[in-house]
Amino acid sequence: MPTLTPLAYDSFPAGRLGVALLAFRLFVGIAFVLHGMGRIRDVPGFAAMYHLSHRLALAAKLTQIVGGVLLVVGFLTPLAGLSIAATMVKAVLFLRQKNEPFINPTGHSWEGAAFYLMAGVVIALLGPGRYSIDAVLFAGIT
Repeated sequence: MPTLTPLAYDSFPAGRLGVALLAFRLFVGIAFVLHGMGRIRDVPGFAAMYHLSHRLALAAKLTQIVGGVLLVVGFLTPLAGLSIAATMVKAVLFLRQKNEPFINPTGHSWEGAAFYLMAGVVIALLGPGRYSIDAVLFAGIT
């Protein structure tokens, strides 16, 4: 895997940037674990709400849970970020199809889903930072 490492990780910043990446990963990761757990007991209801097959709805929930855990610990971070973003593409498209506004101070909007989509992309592009399992495994940082 060392030959693939430069494709996924340029560096593992420490200091303020490393702490910022850790804080961002923790926030997004915990949010996604909670989102995934929120409807895992009612996958058929979630599938019906978002017009998904039962299998795709289950995959979305498991992706949110597993992706969130991976973000929290900083393991396979680019993949986890992209998987989180992928689940949010469907959410944004669904809300846009319902003619939800981008921002609605008094009701539903697609702003939150778009934020998490971009958060996943940003995490995938920036990487996990120094305070992650990825840094230990791929940069030899202990």
